[in-house]
Formats: sequence, structure tokens, C-alpha cells
Amino acid sequence: MTQLLVSVRNADEAVAAVRGGAHIIDVKEPHQGSLGCATPEVIVAIAEAIREVNDTQLPLSLALGELPEWQFSDRDVLREAIQTAAPQFLKLGLADVATGHGNSSWIVEWQRVRVMIPGDHEWVAVAYADQERARAPAVDSVLKAAVEADCRILLIDTYTKNAESLFSQMSLDALQTVRRQTREHGLKLALAGSVAISDLPLLFQIQPDIIAVRGAVCEHGNRIGTVSEKLVQEFCLAISRQW
Repeated sequence: MTQLLVSVRNADEAVAAVRGGAHIIDVKEPHQGSLGCATPEVIVAIAEAIREVNDTQLPLSLALGELPEWQFSDRDVLREAIQTAAPQFLKLGLADVATGHGNSSWIVEWQRVRVMIPGDHEWVAVAYADQERARAPAVDSVLKAAVEADCRILLIDTYTKNAESLFSQMSLDALQTVRRQTREHGLKLALAGSVAISDLPLLFQIQPDIIAVRGAVCEHGNRIGTVSEKLVQEFCLAISRQW
């Protein structure tokens, strides 16, 4: 069954997402971008809140920002928070790393940052559907790198968060092709990018392993708003009805 990942920005939202039935809790700060990294204090607080409200400990995912943000900053405190939170999944965006056609120098830096973070984590390779806006590598390049780097999941997301959804950036045919490729290489596929309950019929034609949302389960549909337990429940129920 397809799992629902809900991105949260604080402990209260995490509790709401857990009680609403989310399968994976993702920590990110939407004010900082598509994959905005939360503060170390928030990361630890969310991990502790999940442990308190859920005995089985749902999988925790952390968004770590964009790759260039790691080049010139001291991340020791953040690495300590990651160790304390013990997330199952880590994801790092690739915006602003593609400087030309076929450029693959980002792969070396991407691998360097991954080595910097200790622990037994599953890395999520992130491809932006709106790659030109993000100045990011193409989806097929990220897929190839994910296979070579032994990532477990490929996430296709949108960099620009506005009224345009994933399906306005990539066609159904293109996404189905990626689905076939991920299966061939033993990768799970996660889809995100302003997707809504109304998108589920299209999403289930692709059969992703994970659907990732925030705005769709926030009050008033605003990704900067507050995650609603009721809206998480509704999304989970809608997913279950597709099976």
C-alpha cells in the first residue's frame, strides 16, 4: 500500500500527523524552501514527541536543505541533532548545482556531505520536476546517481511552491516511465509537489510507494499554515479507498 508522508515543522504538528494516521513523519521548515532544514532544537523536539505519542515509533525523515548550503557552514550542532533524532530517512536538495548540460560535479559534493553525517540512515535522492527553475540536475541524472550511490528512494518534488502542482511540471507518461525505471533498479518512488486529494487518481496510475504532502493537510491548504489531524485522516482514508 502507498504510504503517506506528512511534513511537519514543530512537535504539535508531528503529534497531529501521527494521530491522523500518517505513515512517515518528515521534518522541514517551509519558510526555508522546498526542503528547508529545521533547527537542531526543533528536530530533536519532534523526534521526542513522536516517541511519546507512538509506541511503535513511526519512521522519521529529515529535510536537510539544499546541497550548496552545506559547503561553507558549520554543521556540527545539526549533525548532533541528527544523531539524537535517529531518523530513518535523510534527503538533501540539489538546487543550484547544475551549471551546464551533463555537469556531474555535484555528485562528488553530494557524496561528501552524505559521509559527513554518521548513523544508519536511508538516503533519499531528490529530483526537482521543475529542474530549470531550480537549476538542478535532470530527473534521469538524479535517478542514475541514486542507483550508483545505493540510495533507497527517489523523490520527485517541485522546487517552486506555488499554485502549480507536480503534474504541471511532468507529464503522466514521464512519471510512469520513471516508475518503471525505479522498479528495475529496486528503488522506491516518492512523489510530492503541491499534490492534493484530487490528484490521487493520477498518482495511483503511477503507483508510487510514498506520497508526500504538507499544504494538502494544512488548514486552508496553506503550506505555511498548521497541519490538521482531521485533514491527515481524510488523506489517509482517500489513499486507502484507492486500493
